[in-house]
Amino acid sequence: MKTLWLKVASMFRLNLMIAVLLSVTVIAFLWYRYGMDDIYAINPATYPYIVAQTDSVDGGASVINMIRTDSSIIMDYELREGYPYPYASLQFYLGDGKTHGKDLSKYDSIYLWIKPRGEGAVRLYLRNWDSSISKIEDQSSLKFNELEFYPLEETYPAVFVPQEFRVASWWVSQNNVSAHKARVDLSNIPLIEIQTGTNAPLGYGTLEILGIKFKGKLISSENLMFSLIGLWFFSFFFYLMLRIRDYNIQRTTERKKREELEKNLLALEVKKDEFEKSSKEDPLTGCLNRAGFSSVLTREQERLNKNGSPLSYIILDIDHFKDVNDTWGHSVGDEVLVNLSKLVQSRIRNTDALVRWGGEEFVVLCSDTPLQNAQFLAEKLRQNIENTELISQQKVTCSFGVAEMVAGEDSKKLFERADKALYASKQSGRNRVTSAAFKKR
Repeated sequence: MKTLWLKVASMFRLNLMIAVLLSVTVIAFLWYRYGMDDIYAINPATYPYIVAQTDSVDGGASVINMIRTDSSIIMDYELREGYPYPYASLQFYLGDGKTHGKDLSKYDSIYLWIKPRGEGAVRLYLRNWDSSISKIEDQSSLKFNELEFYPLEETYPAVFVPQEFRVASWWVSQNNVSAHKARVDLSNIPLIEIQTGTNAPLGYGTLEILGIKFKGKLISSENLMFSLIGLWFFSFFFYLMLRIRDYNIQRTTERKKREELEKNLLALEVKKDEFEKSSKEDPLTGCLNRAGFSSVLTREQERLNKNGSPLSYIILDIDHFKDVNDTWGHSVGDEVLVNLSKLVQSRIRNTDALVRWGGEEFVVLCSDTPLQNAQFLAEKLRQNIENTELISQQKVTCSFGVAEMVAGEDSKKLFERADKALYASKQSGRNRVTSAAFKKR
């Protein structure tokens, strides 16, 4: 009777806990979907830290007049000759306007209500302070995260996401900034600038800015998910502790033995999977080896023979690879192989298979790909390899042979055709792509 009561009590606790967790989860997701908004808004009509600026600071002759209304701020300007790229802009200072601004990286949407009274695009700059680049005495050293657009009707805001911004190339060049530092960064924005766009026409124009708003969530979707997962995990953990209290020592011992057995079985499965994976992979490059390639080829041949799904081979061979090993050593040669495999793997589809056939020779098995598409892919790979610094010591190129399998064709025959095409590329001067068409005998 006591055992039955414990089972009933345990089931009631479990059902109650799941009901509460489901309710909390649903409420949290609804709150995140329809609320939990974090909004930072700027009302230009009342915002006090706005400065009008033209190309006159750079020696130009353009002029500007800033007018506040009850609902907006108006920028009347005249762009004049005298500066290579005449411009007029309004600058909104955040924080101290220099080194400490506003963290806008947590917002996922940017709304800008703007009404143009002239032609041309508008630039939006989110200027970032980076202590390793920016200088207090030089405002132009603030990073130019830029976006250029054509405004909509005044009743509709222009809506952007942070991913649409890029760092101005002229600023990167002017400040000799590395590629790592040239990434968009909205974590410390002391200055927002709205400016006339590229090739703005000379003469009079007007921009009326009605509002700027940044919108995001109080917590990110990832943090919400992790919080809910943690809640479920710790709730079930607590429930498990209660269950363990209800069991006697004998059942606890049996459970531990069962868990140990399951753990050992899982470890054996993991070892088995690791062994099977290692037996099918090239240890240097991580590509498939011939054993791993065999199973993929068999599957694709069955698809070809069954439904006619096209299947193509691309063979690529590193040009003058022996010279690389002889000149720079085998460690540099290995570096070429590893970097080449990474480059090719990043340019092909997940459904394609990259195989290290042997030495400096690789094969790309392209499923559901006719000859013309495979030839196009090979040419793109050839250009990418030629334009990429695989090693610092010298330029590396590859020659390619391409062939398409026909239904019923032996894989050795296909490889021979592709290999002949590769040989033709080598004979024709290397660093080129040659295709081999199927010929009936």
